Formats: sequence, C-alpha cells, structure tokens
Amino acid sequence: MTEQEWKPLFRTPTSTVTKILRSHAFLRSRERSATIVESSHELRALADLVDTLDQSGAPLAAVADRVAAAVRFLRARAIRLDDAAVPSQNSPDMTEPEDIGAPSAGIATRERLLVASLHYLVTPVDLVPDFKAGGYIDDVFLLAWVFGVATNELTPYLSEDSEGGESAPMETRH
Repeated sequence: MTEQEWKPLFRTPTSTVTKILRSHAFLRSRERSATIVESSHELRALADLVDTLDQSGAPLAAVADRVAAAVRFLRARAIRLDDAAVPSQNSPDMTEPEDIGAPSAGIATRERLLVASLHYLVTPVDLVPDFKAGGYIDDVFLLAWVFGVATNELTPYLSEDSEGGESAPMETRH
C-alpha cells in the first residue's frame, strides 16, 4: 500500500470520509502515527488514552469491539517492539530492531493508518470537536472505514483470548 492509497477510493470529493481524511486534524494524526508506531512507550500511551474513552454510548458503541481489538493490536505491537529491541544471546551481532520481522509495505501502511485513526479518536478538536453534541460521529466514520481497510491486521485481536496480544498470531497475513 503506497502513500497514495491513504486516500479514499470514492467518486465524490465531498464524501464524509474524504473530508475527514483531508482534515487538518487527521493529517496531524497521520504525521504523529509514523513516530507512535515505532515506539512501544507511545503505543502503550495511546492504548491507555483510548481505554479512557467511554465507548458504551452512541455512536462509539457501534465500533467498540473493533476499537478494543485495535487497542490489543497496539499493546501487542509494543510487546513485539520491546522483544525486538532485546538482543538474542545466540547472536551478538544482531540487526537493527526495525529490520527484524519488518512487515511488508502494505501491512506497515495499514498499521500506521490504524494508529492514526486511534490518535484522531483521542484528539478532542478534530473535524467535529468531541465536546460538541454528536462530536464522535466523524471519529466513527473514520474508524469504520479504517477497520474495513485494515481488517487483516485487526482480525487476530478480535477475540477476548487475545487480550494483551500474547495469544494473537504475530504474522498471519501474507
């Protein structure tokens, strides 16, 4: 998946998802995602922020199961980054952590997109500010679209058994 594929494939430039993806708030979240996705500390901090949101009411309740899976994905990615940073006793001349088990470009792009959408979710001032009535509706539109795009990345984290990412497969995608 290339940078061009971050853009929605809709015929009209005025679709809701297109407006959200082109918004200043999402562009800022997208920029931050490049840093967050490579830092176990920042991934855990973002997961903790998402966990503080009340997802029991509308409209967030509509995507709460996928948001929970995305939080498990963040925590599992943080664990993988930590594990990759610890040198193996068998191999003192280890390669850089980011080279170990590096996902394909498409997977990496979808992972950054997941991180960006969760960052957008916890950003209170976005296209529709969260403190206004109906403020999370733009977040839900974005999350629903992203969860569709990144379904392969989320699927291993949808069950309760994958809490913490420990039992979720590391790489089940091709």
